[in-house]
Amino acid sequence: MKITLEVGKQFPEITGAASDAFAAELMKIEDGEYNEVVLDFDGTNSISSMAMGSLFATHQKMMESNRKLIIVNASDKIKRLLRMVNMTHLLEDA
Repeated sequence: MKITLEVGKQFPEITGAASDAFAAELMKIEDGEYNEVVLDFDGTNSISSMAMGSLFATHQKMMESNRKLIIVNASDKIKRLLRMVNMTHLLEDA
């Protein structure tokens, strides 16, 4: 089963308290039965290092169970951050 989450509508800035809420959403995904999760970052302008860590952890957990995490519509700024932490493989439109 595949799910798309419109991250940008819920989290225009994934910083501060929003990082905690974002991490909680990712944890729900990890525990779900989805074999493919698409995170649509359209409208998200920035992301904290804590949120990047949550993305990495979710990706790792999903990979361990042969599931896939994909990021689409990331801003150039977020793409640069993903490049810096060697996570561009998550980008569908890299």
